[in-house]
Amino acid sequence: MIVEILSWFLGIFTSPVNVLILLVVFLVAYGLLNLRPPSGFPPGPMGYPFIGNMLDLATNPHIKFMQYANQYGDVITIKVGTSNYVVLNTIEVINEALVKKQNDFAGRTSHYSENLFSENGENIISGDFTPKWKFLRKVGHQAIRNYASGEKLEDLVRHEAFPRLQKAVADKNGEPFYPKPLLYFMVANIIATMCFGQKYELDDPELKEILKMIDDAKESIGNGLVADFIPIFQYIPTSGIRAVKSMMATWHGLIQRKVTAHKDKFNKDNPEVHDLIDDLLKIQNEAKIAGEDQADKLTDVNLRQTVSDIFGAGLDTTTNTFDWCIAFLACYPDVQTKVQNEIDDVIGLDRLPLLSDKGKLPYCDAVIHEVMRIRTVAPFAAPHKTCCDTSVGGYNLPKDTMVFLNLWNVHMNDKHWDNPGEFRPERFLDTDGKALPKPESFLPFSAGRRVCLGEVLAKSEMFLVFICLFQHYTFKVAPGKEKPDLNPCVDDLIVRCRPYNVVAHPRKGTD
Repeated sequence: MIVEILSWFLGIFTSPVNVLILLVVFLVAYGLLNLRPPSGFPPGPMGYPFIGNMLDLATNPHIKFMQYANQYGDVITIKVGTSNYVVLNTIEVINEALVKKQNDFAGRTSHYSENLFSENGENIISGDFTPKWKFLRKVGHQAIRNYASGEKLEDLVRHEAFPRLQKAVADKNGEPFYPKPLLYFMVANIIATMCFGQKYELDDPELKEILKMIDDAKESIGNGLVADFIPIFQYIPTSGIRAVKSMMATWHGLIQRKVTAHKDKFNKDNPEVHDLIDDLLKIQNEAKIAGEDQADKLTDVNLRQTVSDIFGAGLDTTTNTFDWCIAFLACYPDVQTKVQNEIDDVIGLDRLPLLSDKGKLPYCDAVIHEVMRIRTVAPFAAPHKTCCDTSVGGYNLPKDTMVFLNLWNVHMNDKHWDNPGEFRPERFLDTDGKALPKPESFLPFSAGRRVCLGEVLAKSEMFLVFICLFQHYTFKVAPGKEKPDLNPCVDDLIVRCRPYNVVAHPRKGTD
C-alpha cells in the first residue's frame, strides 16, 4: 500500500501540468495560511495573500490606520507584504512600550532599501539597538547640541539662511508664488552650513544636485521597495533596484568628499571646530586616543552616515512643517494677526528673534505646536522592533516583532483632544495665555530610546524661522485663487500640503 501511494505521488511530477497545478495550490495555501497573525498576536484586518494590507494602505494610510484602530482596538496586527507588524494606536500603549519598556522596543527593522541607504545599518536612524548604536547616538547628540542652542544656530538663521529667503521673496515682486521651494532651499542652506560649513545661493549647482538626489531617493524608496516587503525580490536585478543602488552610491560619495576635504584640513593637535563634520572628526580623534575599542565604533562609514542622517532627516519634515504653517495662517488671518501682534509687542520690527525670546512668545509657540499636532508630518514615525520577548496592551510579542506607532491617531484622538480636527492654538495655553506643560499625548518627535535625535535642534530652528517669517511678512491668499487645501496628502509616508499660491506682503518697517 505504501509503495503504491508513493508511486502515485511521484507519478504526479512526471507531468508539467500537474507540477504547475501543485505549485499553484501550494502558493495559494501558503498565502492564505500566512494571512493569519501568529498565535497570541493582537487582532487585525485579514488582507490579501502575499501583499497583506498593502492595497488598503496605498491611499490615505493615516485614515485607514484610524479606521483599523476604531475597529480592532488599541493594539492591532497588520500584514505588510508577508511580514506582520503590530500597530500601537493610543498614547497609553505607546507609553507602555516606549517609556516603561523602552529597552524592549528600542530595536529597528531591517529592510532592503534601508540597508542600501544606511550601508547595512551603520547609521543612527536605522541602526539596531546595540552598544555601538548607543555610542553613535551619543556622538550625534553631542555634535548636534553645539548647534541646537546659542549663537551658532541664531547666526545661521539670522545672517545667512533667512536673508537669502528674503532676497528670493523680493524677486517675486509681489506676485503670487508657491512658498515651499523657497522654504526647502532655506532649510537646506541651514543644514548644509551646519554640516559642511558651506553656504549656497539659490541657483548653486551643488545644492541643486544635493536636493535632486534627496528628491529622487524619496521618489524611489519613500514608500519602500517591493523587496522590503517580499524579500525574494531583492535577488531580482530590476531597473528600480539598480537605479537606487546607483543613487545611493552617488549620495554617499558626495558626503564622503565633504568628509575627506575636512580631514585634509583637520589639525589633530589643535582641532578647530567650524561645523558638524569638524565636531565628528574631533570626537573620532578623541575616541582613537581613548583606545581602539572606542575608535572602532566611529569609523569613516559611521561618520558619513551620521552626517547623512542629520542632513536627510531634518530637511523634509522641517520644510513641510513650515509649509503647513504658512498654509494654515493664510487660511486663518485672525491667528496670523495674533502671532504678529505678539511678535511686535515682544521683539518689535527692528531686530530678528533670538532663542531667548521663546519663553516670551507663548502664542507663537502654541501655533507651532498646533500645526505639528493637526498635521503630523511623520504620522507613523520610524518602525521599531522588539529586542526580546515582551508584551504590550496585554498581548505577548516575541523578539524581533516589528512595531508601528500610529502618531496620527494619537494626535487626532478625541479622548485626549477636544474637537481634534479643529485648528485651535489656544489648546496649548491656559486661561491667562501662558504656555501649558506639554500634553502627554503630544508626540511629534516620538519618545523613548529612539526619540528623534534632532528634536532640540528642530524645535529651535522652527521657532527662529517661524518668527522671522511672520515678523517680516503677512501671507495672504493670492487674489482670484483658492485658499490652500488644508486636507492632508500622504506621500512617501509624509503628510504634505498640496501646492498653493500666496502673496507675501512685507510688513511695515521690515522691508
